[in-house]
Amino acid sequence: MQNHVITSRGVIPLSRGGSASDLEPAYAQLTPEAYRHAVTKFKQALTTPERPTGEPVFLYDRTPGELENFRSSDSFILPPHLNQKGWDTLHISGSASIASLEQVQRLHATPESPVVVLDVREESHAIVGGYPCTWRLGNNWANVGKSRNAVIADEQSRIAALKQQPTVEIIHRKDAKHGLENPRKVVLKNPDISSEEDLVKSAGADYLRLMVTDHMGPRSEDIDLFLAMERALPEHGRVHIHCGVGQGRTGIFIAMHDMLKNAHHVSFHDLIERQLAFNPGRALDFNKDVTHEGRANLRNDRLEFISLFYEYAKQNPKGAPRSWSEWLADPNTPLNNAD
Repeated sequence: MQNHVITSRGVIPLSRGGSASDLEPAYAQLTPEAYRHAVTKFKQALTTPERPTGEPVFLYDRTPGELENFRSSDSFILPPHLNQKGWDTLHISGSASIASLEQVQRLHATPESPVVVLDVREESHAIVGGYPCTWRLGNNWANVGKSRNAVIADEQSRIAALKQQPTVEIIHRKDAKHGLENPRKVVLKNPDISSEEDLVKSAGADYLRLMVTDHMGPRSEDIDLFLAMERALPEHGRVHIHCGVGQGRTGIFIAMHDMLKNAHHVSFHDLIERQLAFNPGRALDFNKDVTHEGRANLRNDRLEFISLFYEYAKQNPKGAPRSWSEWLADPNTPLNNAD
C-alpha cells in the first residue's frame, strides 16, 4: 500500500489510518518505502510516450529580440521569509530559447567568469533571421524516443535543407497550436540560419545540449552529462539554462543545480519553496492538474524524480563522487533523511 501522497505542497508520508485531507501541507522528503520504490523505478528507462504521426511543422516561437522568462539568481532577491543559505553561490540564470548574439552577450561570459549555456531541448530547433524556430508535432514530441545522435543528425539535416531555400516561411507556434485560420506568418528571403550551438559559441560562451523530452523528467544519460558539467564548472563559472518557453524543463534543472550546491544544508521543503519564488510557471507545483492534457503520469514521474534527486545531491554534493547512474546502481545506496 502506498504510504505517501502527492499534495499541493509536496510528497507527504501517510501514517497508519491517516488520509491526505488530515495532513499539514509541507514539502516532505521521501519516506524510506517511497525512496526504495523511486530508486527501483528510475534504475529502469521510463516509458516514453508515443511519437505523434506526421511531418513536423516549422514554427517560430516569438519575435526577434524577446527573451522571455529571463531571471538570474545574482540579481534576484529572495523574500526574507525564505531560506537564504547558499543562494549567493548559485550563479545561475534561466530563460526561454536563445535566438541572438545580444542575448548570449547579456550573460557576460569572460575567461575569469565563463558561462555554460545548457540547452535542455530534445526537439530540433534553429535560429532563422533572428527568429527562434522549432520543428514541432503535438506536445512538442517530434523527437520523442530518439537517441542523442539521432536528434543531432535530424537537426543538422533540417538546418542544411533550410539553407538551400531562397525563402523560408514560418508561422507563429501559438497560432498554429490553436488552429487559427489566419495565423501570423513571416516570409524571410535569404535569412541567416544557424544552430544554437554555433550562435552561442560565436559569442564566447560554452554550450551543452541535453535531450530532455518536453513535459518529462531527464533520462539518466542526460543527468550524468549535466553532472559532469557541474563538476567541471570553475568556482566563478555560471550556468544559463533554457528550454523552449523557459519554465518547465528550465525550472527543473535550476532546482537540480541548487540541490547539488545546497542540499547538504537546506531542507527539501525550503529549497522547493525558494525555487517556486524564483521560477515562473508551475513545474514544481505539486498541485498542477494536467489530467485534461493526458500528461498526469508524466508530471508525477517528474516530481518523484526531483524528490529522489534531492537525496542523490545530499550524498553527492556538486555531483561527486558518484554519477546518478552509479548511485542508482549501488544496492547499498542509503537514505540520508537527517535534515
